[in-house]
Amino acid sequence: MPQLNYAQKLATTIIALILFVAMLIGYPLVYRQFSMMEEQFNALGESLADQAASGATELIFTDDNFGLERLINNYEDQSGVVSVIIVNRDGDIFGTLSPRPDSTILISEESFLSAGQLLEEGDIAWFRKPVRFQQVVGGSVWIGLNKSPLLDNQRLVISTAITGVALLVLSVFLLAIRLSRNLSKPINELIDATHALGEGRYQYRLRNESSGEFEQVKAAFNTMAENLELKNRLEQNISRFVSSPVAEHYMTRTEQELTLSGERVEASIIFVDLVSYTSFSNRNTPETVAEVLNLYFTEFSRACHQHHGIVDKFIGDCAMLVFGCPQRDDHHREHALDCALYIRTRIQQLNLRRQQEGLPWMNIRIGLAGGTVLAGLLGSAERMNYSVIGDAANLAARLCDQAPAGGILTERSFLKAIQRPQPLKAHETQQLTVKGFEQPIDTLIVDDVIVEDQNT
Repeated sequence: MPQLNYAQKLATTIIALILFVAMLIGYPLVYRQFSMMEEQFNALGESLADQAASGATELIFTDDNFGLERLINNYEDQSGVVSVIIVNRDGDIFGTLSPRPDSTILISEESFLSAGQLLEEGDIAWFRKPVRFQQVVGGSVWIGLNKSPLLDNQRLVISTAITGVALLVLSVFLLAIRLSRNLSKPINELIDATHALGEGRYQYRLRNESSGEFEQVKAAFNTMAENLELKNRLEQNISRFVSSPVAEHYMTRTEQELTLSGERVEASIIFVDLVSYTSFSNRNTPETVAEVLNLYFTEFSRACHQHHGIVDKFIGDCAMLVFGCPQRDDHHREHALDCALYIRTRIQQLNLRRQQEGLPWMNIRIGLAGGTVLAGLLGSAERMNYSVIGDAANLAARLCDQAPAGGILTERSFLKAIQRPQPLKAHETQQLTVKGFEQPIDTLIVDDVIVEDQNT
C-alpha cells in the first residue's frame, strides 16, 4: 500500500475532522428539523379532525346524512387530504370509499372513545376524533392526510444537508491541499536537502523563501551545510598535506589525544630520489624544475596510495613512503616492494615518452628497508607532523643514496622476510658500510619478478 505524503496526511486529517464536526453538529439539527415537520404535520391532522368532528356533531345527532356528505366533500377538497370518513354510533360509514382503514377499526369501541393517529401503508396518516355532545358519543371522524409531501421535504432536508457537507468537505479539501502543500513544501525541501548532505553534496542550500519557524529551520540548515562544506573542504585540503590514512586516523581525536608521542610498529620504508637533481635544477628555470618535481612526485604519490602506503614527506628531490602504519598491515613488505617495482616501471615509461616528445626528464633510484620503527606525531605543540623514525628509516635513506640510477637497492634480510607466490630476480652487490650501523649491510639489487610459464 503506497505511503501517504505529509500533504495527503494533513488533508485527510482535516477532512476527517470536518466530517466528524459536521456529523456532530448536523445530526441534531436534522433531527430537530424532522421533529418540527412531524409536529406540524400531526398538528394539521389533529386540527382538521377536530374541526371536522365539531362540524359533524349536529349532523350526526340529527341524522342529516346529506349534510354529512356535504361536510365530507368540503374537507376532501383541502390540500393534502386524501380521505374523510364519518362513522355514526350505529356503525354506518359515510365518506371516501378508498382509501379507508379497515372497517373493524372504524367501528371499534376505541375509535369512539378517544382521539388518535393511525399510519397505514401508502404513506397515509389517519387522524380520528370522537364526535361528542354533552358527554354523549355520537360517532367518530377520520381524516386521511397524504404523508408523501412530508417525506419529500425530509428527503430534501437530508439531500440539502449532504450537499452542504459535500461542498464544505470539497472546499475544505481544496483548502487543506493548498495549505498542506504550503506546509509540506519546505518539509519536502528539507528532506531533499538532508538526502543531498547524506550523499556528500555539501554545497546544497535551501533557497526558497520561507517565513516563521521554517525560516529559522532554513537558516539553521544552511549554516550546518556551510560548516559541513567547510569541514569537507578542510579535510580535502589536509589530505593534500597529510596522507588520507593519517588524516582519517587523527581527524576524530580530541585535542588531549593529539600528543607528541608514538608507538613501535613493524613497517617498510621507501626512499625514492631524483638522480642528478642539482645539475638539472642548474640547467633549468625554477618554473621548469617545479613542474618536473610535481610531475614525478605525483607519480610517486599515486603509486604509494595504490599499494596501501602513505607519503610521509617530500624532502627536496626525494620522497619518503611508508607502509604498515598508521593502520596495521601484515603485508607491508610485499606492498612496499610491489610499489618500488611499480614506480620504477612507471618512471621508465614516463621518461621514454618525455624523451620522444623532447621534454626534460630525470632518472630515479630507490632504497627499500623494513623493520621496527617509532610512528607518531613529531614536532611541537604548535606544529606537528606524522612520521616514522628508527633504523629502518635511516637504512632506507642510506640505501637510496647508494642505489644505482634506475635501480632498487635493499637488504637481503628484507627480501627473505617476504613470502611471495612468485620468486624475485635480484643480484648481489658488495656489503655496504652504512653510516650509523656497526655491521656492514648485505644488500641486493632487485631486478624484477620472475613470471613462471603456466603451461610448463
